[in-house]
Amino acid sequence: MSDTGTGLMQPQTEQTTQRSEMLDAFRDALAPSGGSQTLEDKLQALTQPQRDMLLSTAKMVRMAMAGRIATGDYSMGYADLLTQMYGRMDIAKQQLIAELLDETAPLEFAPQPKPKRDEDGLSFYNRPDMQSAERGTQKAAMVEQDQRDTIHAGVGLNEQSKPFLDKLTQSESSGDSTAEITIAGGRRYVGALQFGDARLQDYRAATDTSFTQDEFKADSALQDKVAAWHIADIDKTIDGLGLNTDGYDRDGLRAVAHLGGKSGMRRFVQSAGKYNPSDELGTSLQDYYDKFAVQS
Repeated sequence: MSDTGTGLMQPQTEQTTQRSEMLDAFRDALAPSGGSQTLEDKLQALTQPQRDMLLSTAKMVRMAMAGRIATGDYSMGYADLLTQMYGRMDIAKQQLIAELLDETAPLEFAPQPKPKRDEDGLSFYNRPDMQSAERGTQKAAMVEQDQRDTIHAGVGLNEQSKPFLDKLTQSESSGDSTAEITIAGGRRYVGALQFGDARLQDYRAATDTSFTQDEFKADSALQDKVAAWHIADIDKTIDGLGLNTDGYDRDGLRAVAHLGGKSGMRRFVQSAGKYNPSDELGTSLQDYYDKFAVQS
């Protein structure tokens, strides 16, 4: 009887084992970034700079989500918001950050996608394919526009320039003047336009003023002044390039200078786009040019 029993049971055990191994293989092949690894395993596998970058990005996304919720917008979860804010980031990184946020700051609602809009009747800046330029919320529309207009006029920022500045603000921080991100090496970028201290030093030198990066972050009126000066200063550099800028869109070049500095924008133009480095999130100068250049 024992021999007969062994003969009956063995195929069943082998079949179960084979099925389990097959399922594991498919799970590993299809599961995002790391197969069947736990979230803790995935985080453990990262280097410290990678963890720091992940944490900073996760904070930005959580802040943007809080802004959306505050305006009553429940149309997307973390994964979709990540795609909107950091569409060019590696998909595995997006998935890991979304998983981390879902675990540590779970949403208390099920996303309810908005109905698809008729694109033909929308302006360029409101078209769905341009929404990735708006990081999250519509908070910038609630900023004190009258005060901003006065500041813009005071530094010579014309009416045609304001749409670009508003669009850039949405792209950088969803219009949140308290936004902050720290990248590898400890460099901080703060405010609605995510200024680093080096660019603030340019402003301080040009205007003979004195303030710290923390004071700048806490003063939205000062941020507006610096932003208007920033665009006007970039415009002077673009104008100084003369015929070299023929064929280039001004808003696109402004975006390149904001991301890569005025010298980076010069090299981008003079090399016909061959000089094209990327920032810590993988966004290149060409990416930003394409994102902000007004299509004719």
